[in-house]
Amino acid sequence: MACQRGLALITGGCGGLGMAFARKWLQRGGSVRLADMVARDRGEAACKELGGKVEFVSCDVTDKDALRAAFENAPDLALVINNAGVVAHDGADLFENWEAMIRINVDGVVNGTRLALDAFAQHPGEAGASRVVLNVGSMAGLIPTAVMPVYTATKYAVVGFSRAAHVAASKRYDEKLRKNVPTGIRVHALCPSFADTGMVNEKTLAKDPRNKRTVELFGGVLTPDAVAEAAPRRIADFQKKCFR
Repeated sequence: MACQRGLALITGGCGGLGMAFARKWLQRGGSVRLADMVARDRGEAACKELGGKVEFVSCDVTDKDALRAAFENAPDLALVINNAGVVAHDGADLFENWEAMIRINVDGVVNGTRLALDAFAQHPGEAGASRVVLNVGSMAGLIPTAVMPVYTATKYAVVGFSRAAHVAASKRYDEKLRKNVPTGIRVHALCPSFADTGMVNEKTLAKDPRNKRTVELFGGVLTPDAVAEAAPRRIADFQKKCFR
């Protein structure tokens, strides 16, 4: 497949994994839209740090109108990374911040995927062009993590939703052909173990010895760049030449 360029919209894009995903896409010649709820000066600083074709839009993924606005004026949208997420840090309270985790980690991903699929349908692009939704899950969405049961639940939801959404979005029924045909649209979940971000770092691990033990069981802390390097493997036939 020929190398495709286009816009990547990344939620939670102004730090941690979001910035790493953005750098990876920019290196392949694409453009990036960082959708984040940080202050505008921080968003603009992130754009300046990345360089290249980058723009910032203020967006809280729990605000449906703001998230919808982030998708506007994006006819060349090729990749959506639903990356925004939160986790409770106080291991003593298994239900700390549980409602916010569901709103951001689940509702934000579902709505972001819905808007991505709508945008892809409105701007189908060239024949055979691939478009991808990459939902950032977690190893906690594959292996139950006792110290964070609600976070685990949200990531299980991301994995299950992404698998089902992929089946629903990847083919459509063609009335003329009387059969299902590929749409070029795919939905994937990326499930890294713990990465060095605002959610997991030396400060958060120090709050509870169990946190450190859990991280060690998952193989230690990954760098954001290591996670971003793995992302293209989930979309390997999407831009084979771009990601070599």
